[in-house]
Amino acid sequence: MAKINLEQEFVDNRKRKKRAKLLAIISTSLITGFVIISYLGYAVGEHLANATTISLNDQSEDIGLTEIGFRVPTMIPFADQEKYDLYPDEYQVHGEGYVYWTSTKVSGQTIRYIVNHSGYSANNTVEPVTSGPFVKGQPLNLLAQPTLAGINPHVPETEEADKAHYIAFELLLRVAHEQTNGFFIGVEDYRIYLSNDIQFYGEIQMVEALRFGFASSLTTDIINPGSIQKGTTAVGGRLDLDRDGYFDYTLEGSRLNPTDPEGYQYEIGFGSFVEPLTSENWGEVLEADIPLEDQNSLSFYSANSKAGVKPLLAYTPAVAEYNTLDAYSVENPEGEPIATTDAKGIAEISIKIWVEGWDSASIDELRDKTFGANLRFTASTGGDL
Repeated sequence: MAKINLEQEFVDNRKRKKRAKLLAIISTSLITGFVIISYLGYAVGEHLANATTISLNDQSEDIGLTEIGFRVPTMIPFADQEKYDLYPDEYQVHGEGYVYWTSTKVSGQTIRYIVNHSGYSANNTVEPVTSGPFVKGQPLNLLAQPTLAGINPHVPETEEADKAHYIAFELLLRVAHEQTNGFFIGVEDYRIYLSNDIQFYGEIQMVEALRFGFASSLTTDIINPGSIQKGTTAVGGRLDLDRDGYFDYTLEGSRLNPTDPEGYQYEIGFGSFVEPLTSENWGEVLEADIPLEDQNSLSFYSANSKAGVKPLLAYTPAVAEYNTLDAYSVENPEGEPIATTDAKGIAEISIKIWVEGWDSASIDELRDKTFGANLRFTASTGGDL
């Protein structure tokens, strides 16, 4: 029988009970129709269904999450404000753009409108993009997929991803205290966590390829909803983007350095690497193909090396670190908050959802597949939890 540390169990239980005083929950129903498009750019097959919603469950506490808000880049026409039950900010929230609030229930049409009004997920579809190298706390910027073969042996990913290729929105949550006169005043230093029943839906490979990123005044991080352990994703290496069965290589006569006396064909190093690539990273020109041992496992990330090409052999890819949903769960005694409320009782969170193009699960078979998310956040008091 395992030994139980009664003192630690008491402490953990006290933390759980304190956090169990859930003041309110924000929930989105299943996002049913975001379509995945592969690197090859297949046609869009479906559109987002009108099923996405956000709601707050009022627990009738004297302190609670009272409103949901969104920050958008441009003004929302009055007709659309009325249509989607939105009203302009009354709390003088600072920052760029325009803030609109709504009640404790947000319809699927409203959240869809917010995402599209902000310029994201054109036609309600997503395409593979990447975070590039990432460590918790760093700025979270998404980058476009790499280009196809050219004359450069190293093709870094530096171009910002098209906003139409991923999902993003600015979410604001207001925590307030009800006064005796019936008015509510914002409460500072309330912590926002992920609720334990947050869920991402889809086939296993779909969920593994998804990333859920957030940024607030407190921290920035990437979560892999398909993983129960922290990990990393290599964001540099060889790829077979044209799916001809060989790792992509340069055109004939390419030079690693313009001053090289002779040109070759090189296997291309895509993305980011720990150290800059030099001639030492490539081997001698191959006299024969180097076949992949299992030809049934050919993919973007596993391919043959072609005869007549200098193979990229010795390299260390840069990585994007990711966390788990549990790391920010209110039910986890060691869970961290994703945001805290300011002096006005408002927490603002930038949310991004994308398909990580460097994840080995991001394959052609995901084309036209759909995924969903049941996002839930919980507010808990600050101080010693």
